Amino acid sequence: MKLVYLSPVPWQSISQRPHFFVQQALAQGISEVLWVEPYPGRLPVWQDLIPSRHAIEPAGLDALPGLTVIGQRLLPVEPFAVLFNGLNGRKLAVLQRQINDFTAGEPAMLVIGKPSRLALRLLAEPNWQECWFDAMDNYAAFYQGLSRNSMAQLEQAVVLKVDKLLCSSHALADKFASHPNIHLYLNATADYMAQPVSAEPLSIGSAALCFGYIGTISQWFDWQWVIALAEQFPTATIKLIGPLKVLKPRDLPANIQLLPAVAHTEVPALLASFNAGLVPFLVNEITRYVDPVKYYEYAAAGLPVLSSEFGEMPWHAANSPSVYMAALPKHDDITAFLAKPVTAHEVTWQQRFAGLFEC
Repeated sequence: MKLVYLSPVPWQSISQRPHFFVQQALAQGISEVLWVEPYPGRLPVWQDLIPSRHAIEPAGLDALPGLTVIGQRLLPVEPFAVLFNGLNGRKLAVLQRQINDFTAGEPAMLVIGKPSRLALRLLAEPNWQECWFDAMDNYAAFYQGLSRNSMAQLEQAVVLKVDKLLCSSHALADKFASHPNIHLYLNATADYMAQPVSAEPLSIGSAALCFGYIGTISQWFDWQWVIALAEQFPTATIKLIGPLKVLKPRDLPANIQLLPAVAHTEVPALLASFNAGLVPFLVNEITRYVDPVKYYEYAAAGLPVLSSEFGEMPWHAANSPSVYMAALPKHDDITAFLAKPVTAHEVTWQQRFAGLFEC
């Protein structure tokens, strides 16, 4: 069977759940996947003027056998249906023709990674064997005003039309609990993240500490949390590695380093240089629904995890002694936490999605 996947992220971006989702689909018997690149589901915003916001990220997975990537650059006016269809009609027609050519009139799966007007167009077609929505975020919370209302309406319309709903967090499962066919699939990590773990606790005074974060730095990033950590551990190095999608605060402490994004396959070597992995996110309507992939990467590498109190992290903290979680970091508590032995924990995407596509 073929699969059409409407992705929430570009293929040429840091490897995330969508990349491994289609990888596992192909590994489990899906013959071909058509990856449809995302387009803006909002109106223009001032953040579009930040140069780094649109910088190309290092490629993630290599091209997969059986995967085809298509996309069109559409004008960001999706909240206005008539305007959206009028200005983007020709390019939408090209996308639909490419999708129809891919399925060739045969039964195929449609998986929606992000609600959109294109998704609703495709859901209206009768030849889908199954239609799924893989809910990965509270998408409306990323936007404001008309864009937020539009995304909420599109999401509700998609949920009503799909056969199966997958959720990447407990909060999303609760949000969509009324759907008759809902399944919880938390996030996971690539199998190459696992590393040998020393059974010895960290000796705080033996060397300068290195705390690291690897991932996108965007509107949900908690700068205050990281700055507090830097001020309480002035001799430690704090490395923030990833694409910068927002303006950084002025006068960051000197021990905070902002470093460019790296390819996902380069992450394990960086994790090996950290004494602890950071997940410093704000607590809001975006992060409430988030199960951070980087938690699984840190855990697989045998790193202790320092986190703020958001999303799925309270659940992880309750189930792992290797998670320190606090509204703001405290020096003495972190010092005591880092002195404890670390228990590595690995959940791979292959394990998480096992049997999902097999008939």
